[in-house]
Order: sequence, then structure tokens, then C-alpha cells
Amino acid sequence: MKRLVLTLVAFTVTLSAAFHCAAQVDTSRFKELDSKLEDYYRTLEREKVEVKNEECDKLIEAAKDPALRQHIALHVYEHYLNSPVMGDEAVAIHMTDTWFAPGKVAMGSETALTDALVYAEFNRESLLGMQAPGLDLFDPDSVSVHFGGRSERYRILLFYDTDCSRCRAETIFLKSLLRDKDYPVDLYAVNTGQDREAWQRWIAGRFDIDAPDTRVFNLWDPSVSSDYQRKYGVLQTPRMFLVNPRGTIVGRGMDTEALGQLVEILLSREDYSYGSDAMNSFFDSLLAPFGNDLSKENILQTARMLAEGALAKEDTLLYKHAVGDLLYYLVPRKDEASKEATLPFVNEYILSRPDIWDTPDDSLKVIGMASMEAGILSLSPVGSRIPKICGLKGWSKLRRKGGHVIFHTEGCPVCAREEAAMDSLGIRYLSVDLDELTEKKPRVAEKLLSTFDLSTLPMIMEVAPKGIVKRRYLSFLQPSEQ
Repeated sequence: MKRLVLTLVAFTVTLSAAFHCAAQVDTSRFKELDSKLEDYYRTLEREKVEVKNEECDKLIEAAKDPALRQHIALHVYEHYLNSPVMGDEAVAIHMTDTWFAPGKVAMGSETALTDALVYAEFNRESLLGMQAPGLDLFDPDSVSVHFGGRSERYRILLFYDTDCSRCRAETIFLKSLLRDKDYPVDLYAVNTGQDREAWQRWIAGRFDIDAPDTRVFNLWDPSVSSDYQRKYGVLQTPRMFLVNPRGTIVGRGMDTEALGQLVEILLSREDYSYGSDAMNSFFDSLLAPFGNDLSKENILQTARMLAEGALAKEDTLLYKHAVGDLLYYLVPRKDEASKEATLPFVNEYILSRPDIWDTPDDSLKVIGMASMEAGILSLSPVGSRIPKICGLKGWSKLRRKGGHVIFHTEGCPVCAREEAAMDSLGIRYLSVDLDELTEKKPRVAEKLLSTFDLSTLPMIMEVAPKGIVKRRYLSFLQPSEQ
């Protein structure tokens, strides 16, 4: 993209110089420029609106001749105003705010400028990525209903008029789509007309949607006190938006076909199964270069790379999938690095981001697991002091002088192998049999279970003098023995 941008900027500078030196502007060269501009738009097509704004500003700034600058600015404005790419109209609004409204570039006529200002004013609050403006509307029984904010489901916001022929056709298509697909979405159908009887007939004949999982809210605002016309750019009907559970506009200016395609994509991405074999293999390969030297820092660095990469793309679903899959990968692992990395990982990327993890599905699949792991892993962390426990032989000495302790159960083959490995290495340790304690000293066993993470056994700790936890989740076995 950079090469094309630089080439176009250079071409614009060359034209500016030629126009400046010529007694009369050679407008025939605009045809060549327009062709290059079309290529330029195609190159920018997949970029974010902010990038498009910045690049178009640079291009206009490169044109020093007023006539050339006006031609480029108007060309950019018209292209993005009428672009088939949803969301591109934000660039046209940027052009009005930055170049036309301040008078840096002449719009051509007062009428054209007025139209541009009206369009900007009536659309700037409902652009893609913005929080859907709140509306207080009324149902057929004159009960106030608020639209906006967060929700458990995706919401379709449709503005229509009972006298609008396009609205009649679009409603037929929309009714058919929702009836056939039965999406778990809410439809807020807002009548912009004034005739209550016509509205009642419309509701009975056109929004009697037989779809158990789709809820329909029939609303209107005959006094227009909600200012929906300006907030959502309802200068003509039909006008349709899609709002996600976070209250963010993710679709605007759509017809039913585009709506269906977008809902299919978004719902399929929401209905995601974490912890697949493919993702586990992906993380294995990602961490493989660290080998037996894998550390807590290596894992957190990997998590940071994945999370920041998704956020840089402003893709919260990619963030959810990357972070959620890593959570499902880490939780079953028993190695020290994974265990110690999991707590800071869930605190930073899950529990501290309610703005991202905000759906019931998130709570069910991710938040619950992350909260449970955080609670368990917070028990007696590294740097804390182990408590006094009466009735446990050898505990007071461990608390004073330090050493190793292994919590285990009878009949656990891995536990037996760990003790054998510690014996072979000459490591002196306190052996705590939880089965025996539960039977003979249940209060001591209960105290241990509420103090340490004993969800997976064996659990081996190294304790420094004065009872300070130095390391947890140790293993003295070779990887092949674990």
C-alpha cells in the first residue's frame, strides 16, 4: 500500500507544480488522476477508517493548487459517501469536518455544503464501532421502552414507515429471514409514521413472526422526542442497524440480505468451542522452542503477544478466542511455569476486562473457569508465609527452617514416583498423606485444603526459612515420567 500511496502523492505534487506554473489549469489531467484514485481506494479498502482518514488527508495536503485540491477532496468525499463498503461513510463525514466545514476546501456551492453538513450531523452518532445512541420509545400500549446500552443478545434496529413501498418489501424479506432462521436476536421495529391504526395493521400483518427464539418489539415515537432522526440518520426509510451485546453498532444501512450474512458470521463466531485439539497443538508449537526452560515469563509474553495483536486489529472476538483458548490450554497443565503464569494471566486478560467478556456465553465458558482458577491459585502464593498448623508432625520445623513438602494420597502412582525421585536426589522433605489426615485428623486436612492449592496431587512446595513459600508446583521427574 505504501508504494501506491507514495506514488499517488508524488503524482499529486507533480500536478500541483504543473498547475502552478501554467496560466490555465489543464483539467484533462484529472482523468489520469481519477484513475489513480480508484486504485488508491481499492488499496485502502481493508484498512480501518482512521487509516483511510489519515491517508486521504495526506493526499489532499500534497495538492497545493486550489483547483487540484478541491478536485481530489470532492472525489474522495463522493467515493466514500457512496462506497459499497459498510462504514466508509465515516470518511465522508471526516472530510466534511476537516476540509469543507472549516472552509479549507470549497464544496462547490452553498447547497452542496449544506447537504454535507446535514449528512454529517445526522450520521456522526451512529457510525460503525460507536455505542448505539439511547432511545426512549413507546410500545402499542404507550409503555415506555428504552433501546441502547448492553444486552444479552444482538439487536436489530429497523426504522420504517407504513406508507413506504420499500419498507413493505424489506419487511417481507426480513420476516421470512427471521422466521426461517429463528436467530437468538431481538428486533426493535420502529414506526416513523403518525397513523396509529395503520401501525396496528402493520404489526398484525407484517411482524407476526413465528420464531420462538426471536423477540420482536414494536415501537414508535410520534412526537420524535427521542431525536431518533438525527441520532440514527433516519432521513429516509427503511433504515436498519445491528447492535452487539456490548451496545456497539456493528452493522448500519443494511438490507435484509446483508443483515443475514452479518448475523450468520457473528453468531457463528460467538458459538465457539474453546480448547480444541487444533488450538492445543498450536500452543504446543508456540511454546516448544523454550523446551524444559519454559518459564512463567515466557507464557505471559506469549499471552501479551496474542492479546495485543487482537486488540491492535480492534477484533474483540479474536481476542476472546486467543485468550480463551490459552486459558483452556493452561488450566489442565501441572508444570510450575503454567501454574504460576495462570493467575496473572487471568487477572490481566480476563477478570480485568469486563468490557470484552460481557456475554452470558463468556460467563459460562470463560469467566467462571477463570474466577475459579484465580481463587485456587491465590492460595498461599509465592512470597506468602505458611500458617501454623497444630497436630501435623514436622510442620513447625518446616515453618522455621524451610525445606520441601509433598502433599499426596495413597495409591497415587505419580506421587510415589515423585517421592522416589526426591529420595534419589537426596532431597529431605515432609510427606503429607491427605488420605490419612482426612481419616485421622479431619480438621488438619480441612485446614490444609483451605490454605493450599491441592486440587491436583502431588503438589510439591519449596519453603524458605521462616516459612516463606519459595516455589510451588515442583516436579523432580523427567518429562517422560510425568
